[in-house]
Amino acid sequence: MLHAFYKRPSLQWALLAVLLLAYPALIILVKATGRMEWLTLALLPAVAGLLSCRLAIGNSLMVFTILFFWIAGIAEEDASVRSAMLFHIPVLILASLFVFLYRHRLHEQELGCEKFFAELEERLILMREQYKTDLLVNVSDQKKFQKYSLLHRVSRVIGSQLQLEKLADKIMKEVREIIGAERGRFFLAIDFSDKSEPLVKGLPEDKEIREIMHDQYGAWTTLHRSTLLVSDTNDDFRFQALGPNTMIRSVMLAPLQMEGRLLGVLRAESPWAEIFTKDDVRLFTIIADLASVAIENARLYQYAQELAITDGLTGLYLRRFFNQRLEEELSRYREHGTPFSLCLMDLDHFKRVNDRMGHLAGDQVLAQFGETLRSEARVADLLCRFGGEEFALLLPNTNIEGTLVMAERIRARVAQREFIANGEIVRLTVSGGIGECPRHGENMNELIRVTDAALYLAKSSGRNRIVIAGGAR
Repeated sequence: MLHAFYKRPSLQWALLAVLLLAYPALIILVKATGRMEWLTLALLPAVAGLLSCRLAIGNSLMVFTILFFWIAGIAEEDASVRSAMLFHIPVLILASLFVFLYRHRLHEQELGCEKFFAELEERLILMREQYKTDLLVNVSDQKKFQKYSLLHRVSRVIGSQLQLEKLADKIMKEVREIIGAERGRFFLAIDFSDKSEPLVKGLPEDKEIREIMHDQYGAWTTLHRSTLLVSDTNDDFRFQALGPNTMIRSVMLAPLQMEGRLLGVLRAESPWAEIFTKDDVRLFTIIADLASVAIENARLYQYAQELAITDGLTGLYLRRFFNQRLEEELSRYREHGTPFSLCLMDLDHFKRVNDRMGHLAGDQVLAQFGETLRSEARVADLLCRFGGEEFALLLPNTNIEGTLVMAERIRARVAQREFIANGEIVRLTVSGGIGECPRHGENMNELIRVTDAALYLAKSSGRNRIVIAGGAR
């Protein structure tokens, strides 16, 4: 209760007001009764002054008490009583001085405590603000770390794949996972200058795969070689509005480029406006750069593989790869019983071209003959330069009769064609031998041997003819 009295100045001022109102009644009462015991009530303001920790209130009460004793002593008619009252005045003055000094010290301590608590509150506020700042920085660092971890995973996943088809699938899955599958559709178009048709992938896979490089957004990206963000296709002045029924309201594209060459386009689109943010664009651009490196590596690997298994002059496969595929066909026959045929062809009197016109002219003739083979062969057929001017055709799931039809068609076309060598017209013929598995052999060496024997028979019996293994023409 005393603590509450100290902490609430309003109670102290209320006590002072009560005393000021009660003192006139007190003085009248003392005068009327003439009893000195009532004068002891004058000590009440002194006690209140002692209890007060406020300088203004406490000093006011003590001064009021001294003045009361002094006025009461002068007004007292009894000399003994007057002297007794006047004796208390110095005592009250000394007590007031002591109490004043003590309260002044308490007041200084109170001011010091208030200053301390104010500084402490200021420090707490600064610490709270610093904590908020550190928390925001920590959250931002965590988000950055998560993004860097995602990008590291993306670079590791797509960088380990060298087959272009599988690489495109992995890029699509990573993009959809990072950007968010629920936010729209994702497309990837890979277009090399040496390919007639671009490789286009889309997720979800049940959506229609569209030509994404030649619409107005893809054309802008490929032209400027820059990332594009359209928050709302109906409000962007750069492009023609697609109408209210369109399925594209926001779109984001990033070019795939490597050393100034455009490799394709990475694209995300959504039927909702304002779905992609600038942070998405930055992340999308980084993913596109990582994908560009991976696609270029896959292209170089594929090119190296093609160089290792194809003939640089004719563009046909080399004999090493042909033997590998022949073994695969033999394994397929042993497992499923599927027959296949082999045809060996040789240009007649080709040595005369080299001797008369030079090897450069001979190379030109070989390259043109390779074009003839590719134009007549089916997609599943395997064409090979077997050695020199000798060529091989592997025809899966084809019997001897079907192979003979194709071989005769090639022979007739070669006999009618005019080959150009060093600007001159050269006419040639071709001879061939045909063998079938399992009719003429069930292993690679046996099948090649009997087919080559049929070719030798065609050459020795007049050339410009096709001979089936076993001697049939």
